[in-house]
Amino acid sequence: MNRFKLRTMAAGLSLVLLLSACTANDGVATSASESVPASTDASSSDPNAVSLADKTLDDIYGSQLGNYLNHQYYFEGEPVSMTESNFYFVDTFTELTQYAGYYYPATAEGFIDLSAAIDTTGMSEEMAQYSTYGDFFVAYSEQMLESSLIINKLAAEKGLELPAETLTQIDEIIANLQTTYADPAGISLDQYLSIYYGEGVTEESFRQTIVNYYMADLYTQDFIDNYEFDESEITVPNVRYTLYQVPQGATEEQIAAAEESANALFDEAAGDLDTFTVEAALAYTNGETADYGDIAVPNDGSLDETFTNWAWDASRQEGDIDVIYSSNFGYFVLAYLGTTEVSQSAKDQIAVEAMSLIISDAINNEEYDFYVADEYAPAPTVAPATDDALAELGLTTETTGVNAGTGSAVGSLTGNKAIDILLISLSVVGGVAIIGLAAIGVMHLSRKKEGDSLIKEKKEAESDGDNE
Repeated sequence: MNRFKLRTMAAGLSLVLLLSACTANDGVATSASESVPASTDASSSDPNAVSLADKTLDDIYGSQLGNYLNHQYYFEGEPVSMTESNFYFVDTFTELTQYAGYYYPATAEGFIDLSAAIDTTGMSEEMAQYSTYGDFFVAYSEQMLESSLIINKLAAEKGLELPAETLTQIDEIIANLQTTYADPAGISLDQYLSIYYGEGVTEESFRQTIVNYYMADLYTQDFIDNYEFDESEITVPNVRYTLYQVPQGATEEQIAAAEESANALFDEAAGDLDTFTVEAALAYTNGETADYGDIAVPNDGSLDETFTNWAWDASRQEGDIDVIYSSNFGYFVLAYLGTTEVSQSAKDQIAVEAMSLIISDAINNEEYDFYVADEYAPAPTVAPATDDALAELGLTTETTGVNAGTGSAVGSLTGNKAIDILLISLSVVGGVAIIGLAAIGVMHLSRKKEGDSLIKEKKEAESDGDNE
């Protein structure tokens, strides 16, 4: 039990320390104590509480991560604080470990297996360059680190400074770590930080890492606020639709019935938008269709390809009504409403992607002098997760994609832009610090391409509208 409590605490620590002070978005913790279970210190009344006495980095993260910490990096001729490089390696490790056993191979200790070989069959060209998950992990962590260093340099060149309230929040984070975790455990704050971020980490070096982290966030928000949009970036087709869903594994009769119903609605509308609107809404209300509504359709691959292609057809005219078939969903009856402007959250993401491209190009073109002084040795081999070990972690072979009989999880690391998207730590919108959303990039790269969810996208857009 204690090992898994330690793992849970470690996995959430970076988010706790850093997102704890982010108050720009609703739903984000405003103090470190809101996110970390109180039962993780030695003074807790919980009989299963974890004591930090005599704990080591291996107790927290397993026996592989330590091999990757305390390597000296250089940026623009200056040594990078090992605390800062360790921070990004630890954060990346905990993010990837959240998907160990699902998308990445897992060790019996319950972490991503960095010694496991990557089966690159069907993967992107970017992923094919890596032999092991340790290689992939280093590349991911390095680009997270270099991205932050570049952004901080740009922030300094622009003369940005953290506001006094942010510096106060950082002080509160440090103080909370001392009083809530280090003191009850009977250890110094330096000792506490070293357990989680590697030998030699101090309060001073850790505080500077937090400052740099928030400076990257400040620069990104400044970039968003000052980004000048081209009209073509924010003007997209607006489509009204209803869906006669064809479930996976549907019979020919079910498919034919869905097609017949969609065509019946189309015929009833007879090319009239008002009639279509009334009849489609009524069909949805009566439970005849799976979804109904209006949606702005970006041309970025986030929605169903067939649906998107119809909306972006150059010949499309306002008032057009049509029936299309999507292999991911079923039969759509669509009406073209013209164009609309994307939501503010979508604009923010466009700006973030533009900034991501700038940083990505800078990294790929080696515009900055960034390197590590020594090479990484391969991760030590540890026992892979067996079915029993996965069950102890609450995972099963039915839900994890584990190869039957081998106990080794399958890593399905595919994605449209693969590692170039994943490895840029720029998922910042509305004041949310960059590393906190790294999991989104990980999931984008890792998930199996089972078809995009148009319904999910629509409901997220509706939620954005409610929050504006």
